[in-house]
Amino acid sequence: MLKINKGIKAKLIISLVATTLAVLVLYSIALDRSLKNHSRKESEKTILFLGRNVSILLQKALFNQDYGEIKNIARSIILENFDFLIIYDNITANTAFLEDKQDITRSFNMAKMFENKSAFEKTSIAIRGENYTRYLFPVNLPGLSRPLGFLVIGMSEGGIESQLKQITYRLGIISVLLFLTLTGIIYLLSDKIVKPLKELNRNIGKFASGDLTVRSNIKTGDEIGDLSENFNRMADKINEQILSIEEYSKNLERMVEERTEELLAALDNIKEKDKKLNQAEKINSLNSVVSAIAHEINNPLAIISGNIQLIEAKIADEPLKKKLAVAQAAIQRIATLIDEINFFSAIKNLQVESLAFSLLLSDAVNKIVPGNVKMNIDRIEADKITSNRYLLTLCLENIIQNSIDQFQDRNIQGEIRVNYFKDPYYFVVEIIDNGGGVEDPARVFDPFYTTSLHKKGLGLTFVFHAVQAMNGEIAVENEQNGAKITLKIPVLNLAEED
Repeated sequence: MLKINKGIKAKLIISLVATTLAVLVLYSIALDRSLKNHSRKESEKTILFLGRNVSILLQKALFNQDYGEIKNIARSIILENFDFLIIYDNITANTAFLEDKQDITRSFNMAKMFENKSAFEKTSIAIRGENYTRYLFPVNLPGLSRPLGFLVIGMSEGGIESQLKQITYRLGIISVLLFLTLTGIIYLLSDKIVKPLKELNRNIGKFASGDLTVRSNIKTGDEIGDLSENFNRMADKINEQILSIEEYSKNLERMVEERTEELLAALDNIKEKDKKLNQAEKINSLNSVVSAIAHEINNPLAIISGNIQLIEAKIADEPLKKKLAVAQAAIQRIATLIDEINFFSAIKNLQVESLAFSLLLSDAVNKIVPGNVKMNIDRIEADKITSNRYLLTLCLENIIQNSIDQFQDRNIQGEIRVNYFKDPYYFVVEIIDNGGGVEDPARVFDPFYTTSLHKKGLGLTFVFHAVQAMNGEIAVENEQNGAKITLKIPVLNLAEED
């Protein structure tokens, strides 16, 4: 019996909480680093953008010594997070503008700082024990050998770190709140998971104690629900086995008698099958006689049909013409039946020839497939085959016609796909339709078995015997929304490729 107690719930909660905490910690670390890097990059990107653009704006003001304009330009770009901003007039060697939030520029030697400078420079400097980043942008004017002046922006590393710490602090608070929320959710979910397990455990305990009628009513729609259903099935099977054993114990002699009767019935069945085999041999021996009789019937039928046609051509009596048309239709039905009987004669006189399977298939399709049925044929280059033209044509036409009958009976948009290829042993033809499949694939080759009200059920029976005559194989199976018939002709019958 399962041991469901608080330990399982505690282990489940601890494992899920630990996993959640680890994921949150790793995510927070990764997010913190990403935000810091992004903040640094964005801050520096902003300074570089402003510095380069302002240095261009300062060209005219420095050249004209317009200090008022210089101050206006400088004040328009003052940022909250910079520590000092200097605009230096290199022509007069004087500071044109100075904004110092911490009074740290007194430590600068201005003349020394700008000596021999002509290009942008980013420098890390230490002032009074604190680290700063200094961005120096020269104000150049085309045609002059040295800069008109310099724009200097200073940023404290400590100030940037302070802002980043605020981000980290807020991110930490969010992570803690998220962790607490997820922990609560995990607790509620674990209780929901363990509760049906406890109920199932109680049911198993009752069943093990001898209450064979107990069943589980848990319907959770998940693995626990499946476990509950499996328990019920197991209980049913055990009850069935117990009842079966009791029944066998009480009625052993009766069961032996029944088995004896079944063996006798099986023996009678074997005898009956043997009798049917003998009958089949006799029927086969009559095939030649039937064919001869059919031949003799065909001749007078042809004479009768011809005379009816002559009479129809010479009379004008419409009622009589209708009666003659009925007689002509009856003759046609007799002729069709005789053709079907002659099928077995064709099997006896099997002759083979080299055929192009693609042409044979195309003739069959053009002959019987209506325009509203979609055909998809997967061809191969080498499709030569040595076989009996009549039997192979009969197989293709009857199989395809069977699919068309399904489309018409069920009133659906028909589609037939034909794949044919060679393997080491067979020339394989697969005919697949979307006609809804067959009700009983094992019986489709039985004579007169049909689900159609308008067919005799002999088409696939003829196909089966034709394939046997060609030493081939045929199989029927349902797949998706239709049927698949696989026809295999031995490779020994294949013609040599050109």
